[in-house]
Amino acid sequence: MRGKTKFRICLFLLMAISLFPLTGRTAEPIKMADINPLSGVMKDIGDRYQLGIKFAVDEINASGGLLGRPIKMFYDDSQVKPDVATRKAVRYISEEKVDFIMSGTGTHVAKALGQVAEKNTIIFLNYGCAGDELTGKDFTPYQFRVALSTAQQSGALAAYFATKPFKKYYLVNQDYAFGHDVSDAFKKAMNRLKPGWQLVGEDYHPLGAKDLAPYISKVVSSGAEVMITGNYGADLRVLLKQAAGLGLKAKVGGYYLVDPYAMQEIGDAGIGAVTAEVYMLTEDTPQNKAFIERWKKRKLDPEHPYPTWLIGKSYQAFMFMAEAIKKAKSTKADDIIKAWEGMTYDALVGRMTMRPCDHQVITPISVSEVVAGPGAYYKFPFVGTPTMIAAEKAAVPPEETGNPRCKK
Repeated sequence: MRGKTKFRICLFLLMAISLFPLTGRTAEPIKMADINPLSGVMKDIGDRYQLGIKFAVDEINASGGLLGRPIKMFYDDSQVKPDVATRKAVRYISEEKVDFIMSGTGTHVAKALGQVAEKNTIIFLNYGCAGDELTGKDFTPYQFRVALSTAQQSGALAAYFATKPFKKYYLVNQDYAFGHDVSDAFKKAMNRLKPGWQLVGEDYHPLGAKDLAPYISKVVSSGAEVMITGNYGADLRVLLKQAAGLGLKAKVGGYYLVDPYAMQEIGDAGIGAVTAEVYMLTEDTPQNKAFIERWKKRKLDPEHPYPTWLIGKSYQAFMFMAEAIKKAKSTKADDIIKAWEGMTYDALVGRMTMRPCDHQVITPISVSEVVAGPGAYYKFPFVGTPTMIAAEKAAVPPEETGNPRCKK
């Protein structure tokens, strides 16, 4: 009898040991949907954002997942259309039971996804949609933005130039809401940070303009020492190339000059321009250096040997959300909201804090000048080691966000 008893005990233990890892492997996954442009003219943006998310998910799953559960990602095309993004998000929520949705492109898309998140009480991670209204008048507690708002990005440029001797500024931007927001935010920040600065001109041009020479000529004749622009895409390339051709001497301060695709085409015309972002490949932090080395070893995409710009942006945003989930010990939105509000995280750029009243990340911001190539990463002109603008320096004061929660 003793022999049979011992045999049964040993058999039970062996079965328990063999089943234990199986249980871990078959734990119910945490499901998430990433909805970005994966077709059309914005495809390269969505592709690069997606690479950052994939890398983060791979690292987390390789280390045991979140809360002992693997992450299962669904990737889909928003076409940069709110109705398409909404339809797909609702389908993933209803059919796949996703716990989180996320995107990085299009303020109008983010507004729609925020509404979907609130209606279905799940978290929406915004890692790139910059419209100030998303954390202002259109705020929903179910959205968290781990990226710069337009006001923060302009504010970082203003904080940088406030330390320089330049006094005369000219603003050249695209003639729609975003371009006007860039200008308005820069003027407001300069009034706060550099009293006595002079606005010598302000112009807005149509999107997709093939000839910006008339605007550049006005900048030249104004005697401006700095030209500020939020232009992107073809409008950025045309502006800088024509400015160089017309002999513009003013320093350029702009957005999106951390994009290697843009800089390869702009080339020497971009040398000396100053830009600001929430993540730059050239950031000199231990976290970023280690991240770059891990990326190089992983070789996730041969076309992207370095985790430049959008890849780093989405990666660090996702990792911040993962830490909030760990802190909450839950995937329920209300638990995560409580855990994430006021939380700090050592990101690639440095110490980030999630402001409780509007769910806008308050973060150090990299500001860098484009230097001639070849450099450490690329043969063409690219951003150098950045100056770090302190988190609170470029942050929009809570009472100026337009969010009623921030005025309490």
